This record gives sequence, structure tokens and C-alpha cells, in this order.
Amino acid sequence: MPQFSRLFNLKGELFSSTFTFGVTAVIKLGSSLILTRLLNPEAYGIFAILFSFLFMIELMSDVGTIGLLIRHPRGSEVRFVHTVWTVRLIRCVFNFCLVFFGAPVIAAVYQTPVLTSAFRLLSFWFLISGAESMSFALALRDRRARISNYADMITNAVMTIFVIVLASVLKNHFALIYGSLLQRALLTIGSYFFYRNVGVGIAFDREALADQFKFARLVLPASVLTIVLTQYDKVVLLKFFNLTLMGIYGIAGNMIGPITGMIVHNARVVLYARCSEYFRTDRATACSRYYDENHRLLTLGVMLPALVAGFSQSIVTILYDPRYTMVGTVLMVMGLGGIISAFQYASENLLVASGQTHAVLVANVIRLCSIIPATYFGYYLFGFDGFLWFNFAATFPLMIYFFREQKKLGLLNLANESRRLGAAVLVFLVSLAASHLLLVLIPAGWLHLGLKRH
Repeated sequence: MPQFSRLFNLKGELFSSTFTFGVTAVIKLGSSLILTRLLNPEAYGIFAILFSFLFMIELMSDVGTIGLLIRHPRGSEVRFVHTVWTVRLIRCVFNFCLVFFGAPVIAAVYQTPVLTSAFRLLSFWFLISGAESMSFALALRDRRARISNYADMITNAVMTIFVIVLASVLKNHFALIYGSLLQRALLTIGSYFFYRNVGVGIAFDREALADQFKFARLVLPASVLTIVLTQYDKVVLLKFFNLTLMGIYGIAGNMIGPITGMIVHNARVVLYARCSEYFRTDRATACSRYYDENHRLLTLGVMLPALVAGFSQSIVTILYDPRYTMVGTVLMVMGLGGIISAFQYASENLLVASGQTHAVLVANVIRLCSIIPATYFGYYLFGFDGFLWFNFAATFPLMIYFFREQKKLGLLNLANESRRLGAAVLVFLVSLAASHLLLVLIPAGWLHLGLKRH
């Protein structure tokens, strides 16, 4: 019984993150099955480009308010919190103006007039976000991340129901935009139910402001690189191809998103904390403890994307209508990329915990110098398929770099890493064979859940 309560501890950080990521994945899959029958791929393409720009603007203006609040000694003081909140509010108002008034320019660049009204509506996301209290950030500081985990899960469920109902009426991308605004509003309202003794308020603490902008000098360069590395594919995809392909790409990204999100979260939160403890207590045994005590976590990280990659085509063929058949190929490539990413994130957090913080910057430079040229080269040679596969192939130099750095520090067990990679490849190949066999054996009338496009 005590072991059961440890595994299913609703207040535990690892359980809450894994549970909420799992529930969110089910919600996203369920909503996707319904919405893809209500909306055309173009609607997903418009929404993907909207949120790509929203994410870029959010990062470009990021001054590290949450990171500073979590790590600063005065992070629990009301005046300090209010100062940080004021900075964030100003930033959000600025972002709102930038998107609202700049919408026609973005639409003109992509020669897609429909983006103007869509961007202007979505710009209110920043104003709603700016009104949110700092309670979720304070919860992270106090190691109560479960509060934001469960809040995200619940609001995501409410948003999904709202979007499905609205999409059945509007039949266009505005249903997705209104849903995003609703979730943001629910999170903002929910934030005021926690840390009521702190609340919100306008404040300008000179020391806090100085620390904020000093911290921003470290955050902004990393944010700019993150923008280029995580969003360039979506930004250039619309210039290369059309909204339909953009929608296909976006749906595949949404399907693999919960898995890659869980991998990143577990690496940066759970694994990083463990590795930091290893190096604080006994550096000599850090390598052996890393591999011995994290076997399940590391294995899970590579097996899940391998399974998705293998079964990608059967998942899409059975669950979606024929308009979305190409999602299977994109999902397979993204799943294979997820396997490599699992190795990268684990290795990166091990290196940072050991004190090799420069590895993050060097890794981003390697990403920049390999992935972007590779995708352009692949596109000009083989079109959309080349864009996908060259993007995947370009992830290997980064994995090699991380392993090389581990080896320099005596932190690499190559046999262990090779076994894990081999197991992931085997799972992918077996799943791929099972997927093809399933599609051969399943009655034709059952494909696409027996539903036809009307």
C-alpha cells in the first residue's frame, strides 16, 4: 500500500507532470479526431503560423521574469513580486501592440490576407496573459509545480470542448483562436485563487529592476537562438509550400508534442535535479549513478517516440480521413527525431549539472549550423520529403557533440547508450512491421473509423 501511494501521489511532482502530460495527450488526440472532420487542413496551417509567430514574439521579448522570480533570494517578497509582474505587464502590452498593428505587414510578407484579422484577434492573448498573477511562478519556486500542471490540464479540457462546439458552427480557424484565448483567460482567472496574500500591483523596486535587466542580458541571446532553432521550420515552411502542408505539419507536431514535451520536462526537471545531487555529493560516482538510477527514465524517453514513429501510418490511416494521410509520414520522421532528442536532452542536462554550462550555447550553435542548411538543401533537392528527412539527419551532429563532451569528462558509458539506441531502433522496426501488417489485415470499411468525408 505505501508503494502504491508513492507511485500515485497526486501531490508528487513527477507523478503530476507525467499524469497531466498523459491526459493532455489523450485530450489532444481525441479533439484532433473530431476537429479534423470539422476543419480543413488550411485551418490548421493558419493556426500553426499564428502560434509560431506568437511564440517567437514571446521569446524575443523574454527578460526572464519567471526564472528570476524562482531563483532570486527576494523572490517571495511582495514588492519584488509586484515589480516583476509590472515588467511582465509592460512587456505584454508592448507585444499586443506589435502584433495588432503589425498584422497587415506579416500577412503581406506571406501574401496571405486572411492572416491580418487572425493575428489581430490572437494579439489579445498577450493582454490576457499580462493580467495573470505570479502565483504559478511562485508555485514553481516553492516546488509546487503540480498547481500549474493540473491547471493546464483542466483548462485544456475545457478549451477542447469549447473549440469542438465552436468549430461545428464556424468551420474555420477562428474556432482554434477563440479556444486559445479562452484557455488563457481561464488560467489568468485561476491564478488569482492561489497566493492571494501576494496578489498583483504596480511597483518599481530599483534593486529588483536592476536584477531583472541584468538577468535579461543572459536570457535574451539564448531566447533568440531558441526562436531560430524551434520556429524556423514553421516560418519558412509557409514560404516554401502552402497552408495545406503547413496544416499537415502542424497536426503531426501536435500529435508528437505531448511525448516530446514529457521528455523535455522530465530531463530538465527530474533528471537535472538528480544529476545536480550526484555532483554535489560525490562527483566520482556521478557517472555510474546517472546510468544505474535513471535506467527507466532514460529508456522511457527513447521508447515512446520509437513506438509512435513505427505505428504512425496506421494511427493516421485508421483514425483520420484521407485528407490527412500525409500526416503519417511527417509523424514518423518527427518520432525518429524524438528518439535522438531524448538522448540529447538527457546528455545536455547531465553536462550542465556537472558545471559545463557552455555546452548549451555550443549546442545551439551546432544546431544553427547544421539543421538550417540541411533543410534548405533537402528542400531544393527533394521538396517536402527532403525538408523532413534532412531535418532529421541534421540532428546527429549534436548527439555526437554531447557524447564527445561526456567522454572528455569521463561521464560516458558508450555501451549503455548503444544498447538503448539499438533497442529503440528495434522497437521502431517491429512497430513499423506491425503497422503495415495491421493495415493489410484490417477491413477496408474500418479504415478512417468507417467515416467518409461529406
